[in-house]
Amino acid sequence: MKKQYRFPKVSIVVTIMVTILIGIISCEDEDFRVIPEPEPAQTITAIEPMLSDIGTTVVINGTNFSRVPANNKVSFNGGILAIVSVATDTTLTVTVPEGATTGPISVKKGQINVEGPIFNVVGAPAITDLSTTGAAVGETITIRGNNFGATVTDNIVQFNGVTAEVTTASSTEITVIIPDGATTGPLTVEVFGQVGSVTFTITPTIISFDPTVGIPGAVVTIIGTNFSPEVDKNRVSFNGSLATVNSATTTELKVIVPAAATTGPIAVEVEGLLAITDTDFTIDSVSLIIPINDANDDVEEAADGRMTLDSSDLELGEFDTSGTPDLGLQKIGLRFNGITIPAGVTIASASIQFVADSTPGADPTEMTIFGENVGNAAAYDDITPANSVSGRVLTSASVVWNIPEWTGSETGPNQKTVDISSIVQEIVNRGDWADGNSMNFILQATGVSAGATANNVGREAETFESGDGVCVLNIVYIN
Repeated sequence: MKKQYRFPKVSIVVTIMVTILIGIISCEDEDFRVIPEPEPAQTITAIEPMLSDIGTTVVINGTNFSRVPANNKVSFNGGILAIVSVATDTTLTVTVPEGATTGPISVKKGQINVEGPIFNVVGAPAITDLSTTGAAVGETITIRGNNFGATVTDNIVQFNGVTAEVTTASSTEITVIIPDGATTGPLTVEVFGQVGSVTFTITPTIISFDPTVGIPGAVVTIIGTNFSPEVDKNRVSFNGSLATVNSATTTELKVIVPAAATTGPIAVEVEGLLAITDTDFTIDSVSLIIPINDANDDVEEAADGRMTLDSSDLELGEFDTSGTPDLGLQKIGLRFNGITIPAGVTIASASIQFVADSTPGADPTEMTIFGENVGNAAAYDDITPANSVSGRVLTSASVVWNIPEWTGSETGPNQKTVDISSIVQEIVNRGDWADGNSMNFILQATGVSAGATANNVGREAETFESGDGVCVLNIVYIN
């Protein structure tokens, strides 16, 4: 009987595993690689701008750039590498590096290097000359220089921020029309992000002025454009007479009407450029000179009320010892007759002019001036009672006159009071004032002069009685 051999199931499993292991070991003797898809090469389609200077920004347009800035190696003319600040699949933003020269821009990514258009390294536009350094809106000017854009659209020209129309262009010359709204300031030429600049003056314009009627000494406000904010660079004249400019902005001037002004146009000149009003500024004033014309119209009242109507001089802030007892510090009354001023007009200026006698005076002297608050001042006469000066009602308006030095017999600025127009205005505004009435002014020692006790201080002025000169009232009013 033949023996039968049985192989258990375990033996079969082992056999299969050994077979698989042998297969795996056999495979290790062969190369096994995963081959990736090839990366697409980058391309350069355009650069913006195509010319500029060191330090300016250039955008490279193309395809298949690396989004990691450092993976894109950008060089100018094959040499100087630029730092890529921004990178996308289609754009690279770089700054033109120091040492860059005119030539093609190239981009290297990995082992692939592609070359793009030529980038021209040029300097910023430089303005060397203008056909005029100032002109009016709407005029055409020529700008000369270097590194301008060769075509009209390559150049952006602005007048203090307002864009102008460029009519012709070359690398060395541009013509433009000064735009509406242009103001004095920088004139700039921009070419591919680079800017050249000079100062340009736009002709001033006068839009309006107020008031349109006035007198010398009045303040007039002029509204316009392109004035200088520097006061002394605005030359303003009234019909040819130079005025004083008090304040200035680019759109407003405040000026004083000059003494010699006559009716005519106002002119404003800035940096040699002139604007003239289409309408006239009207000088509409009347000047009056009214002297004391009666011996009883320049009077003094002593400290105790006694009246003197025939003194040969007037003591202004001087202690008078000529009487018995002393007259002391006297109040002065000055009456002016026949003043032809219509009621309610505007008083532009007023003052009283004295004539000094031969006695000099340099001590500090102060007099306060009032008016008699009445529409028609009554006369001083031989029956004038005591206290006839101090007994009169005073205006609410008054002015203080600190009298300058008097050196002797003279009549000039030092003998003229400060402006008393506020006093005159109060009187002519009264309901009982009428053209041709009389005005009375009262002067009394105040301040440093109020306590005077000597007769060698103060000032002495001539009177009608002395025959050497009289007080004169000067008034200017606007019709």
